[in-house]
Amino acid sequence: MNVHPIDMSMHGTARRELPANVEAEQALLGALLVNNTALDAIRLPLEAEHFSEAVHGKIFGVIVESARQGRAATTITIKNRLDETVIGGMTTAQYVSKLAVDAVNLVNVPDFAYSIMDCAARRAVISIGHKMEDAAFSTDMEIMDEIEALRGRLDDIIRALNGRTEARTLAEGAKRALESTATAYKGSGVAGVDYGIRFLMDMVGPFMPGQLIVIGGGTKQGKSSLIEQIIHGAASNGHPVWIYSGEMGIEELAHRSLSRVTDIQAWRQIRGKVTEREYEQLEAARRNAETWQDRCFIRDDSMTLSQIERDLKDFAKRHPGGMAIIDHIGLVERDRETGKLSETEFGPFVTRRLKMVANRLRLPIVAAAQLKKNTFAIEDRKMTRATYMQAIGRRPKYADIYGSCEKDANHVIIPYRAEPILQELEPSEGSELHPIWEEVMSTVRGKAEIIVALSRHTRWPQRKEVGWEGAKTMFTDLQARDQERFL
Repeated sequence: MNVHPIDMSMHGTARRELPANVEAEQALLGALLVNNTALDAIRLPLEAEHFSEAVHGKIFGVIVESARQGRAATTITIKNRLDETVIGGMTTAQYVSKLAVDAVNLVNVPDFAYSIMDCAARRAVISIGHKMEDAAFSTDMEIMDEIEALRGRLDDIIRALNGRTEARTLAEGAKRALESTATAYKGSGVAGVDYGIRFLMDMVGPFMPGQLIVIGGGTKQGKSSLIEQIIHGAASNGHPVWIYSGEMGIEELAHRSLSRVTDIQAWRQIRGKVTEREYEQLEAARRNAETWQDRCFIRDDSMTLSQIERDLKDFAKRHPGGMAIIDHIGLVERDRETGKLSETEFGPFVTRRLKMVANRLRLPIVAAAQLKKNTFAIEDRKMTRATYMQAIGRRPKYADIYGSCEKDANHVIIPYRAEPILQELEPSEGSELHPIWEEVMSTVRGKAEIIVALSRHTRWPQRKEVGWEGAKTMFTDLQARDQERFL
């Protein structure tokens, strides 16, 4: 194994070797082979290309891929996935075995990872320096464009060393969302977290440090929409918000956010079906929202529970007075500890850990959970008006949440919309039953309920009738609407 030197003579210095810490690479790989769970201790976004020795990068890549697939990565299981070569007089299999035998204390894994990343960053900076020199001497390239590109790479290096490569603000997402549209077109005052939704504040009050709030919901019931409104309200009132979005990417969240303030549907933004005036509205809305969106830190990549806990610890330290969002529990990535749990066991395992984290960090955590699939099931297959009324009359309860995720919650909140339930039962147009269905549908169209299904701090169950604006995918305060009419 040789680290190749580069010629630095142009810079008036002696020939020097590129920064590398082969011993740290060997120690890290040995520790991972002995105990795969040590991967969770790596805080930095370490990747195979950060290793100075190519064979080390390949070994690391195989270990990571095995862990993602829920398989053990040992000296025996990975040897067939590596190219056979001679390393320091040893075969690949012998070398991998030696790494495991020579493994040192697992406690030092984060330090090994940082040393590897530090050397990789220094090599990258040296490379950037050479590219900058080439750009300065070249007359064939736009110097400002090249400098901007290199500065972007330098920013990436800094973020990686700070362990913040993946977390991005919603403001950044909004910029990217608007760019994609353009391409397609051509807290204070309240204890705890004031999330700014009056009808919900009246029911449960602000979210307090240490609380776990479970928001349950079925498909198309508005679970994610309510969470997005909570994020908007909390960030607008000055609270930083950390978000694990397993269901939607950052750009989709940003499109939906812009939709709520402009009345321009997210699907139209995504497809570029906007007028020039509407695009100007979107751009103005993005600029106006930038202040609160810069308080929203999004992780839309797959994360295990251990990784979420470490991220939250760092977030709580850097951003006091904030809150965290997990959307949703079922999309938390499995690791070796949870890989063998059933779906019904995994949910309460996650909520118990989240409750412990909320208490330890003095941070309110909002976690979304799915309702059981048969929550709104209709047994009567002979459709009548009574059947439709029965379908919209069944209110979900905390026991309907899949996997008993309510056990550790301070509040269980369930948004309920009858409209999508009836949509599934629509008879064919022109049938005798269709006018009856339409008459029942007219009573629920544009309406919803917010249900406090369980609470350790206020009376329950509570039900609050609210409005639903489908174009904006948001709940509205009917009382506020009535006041507007009088005004």
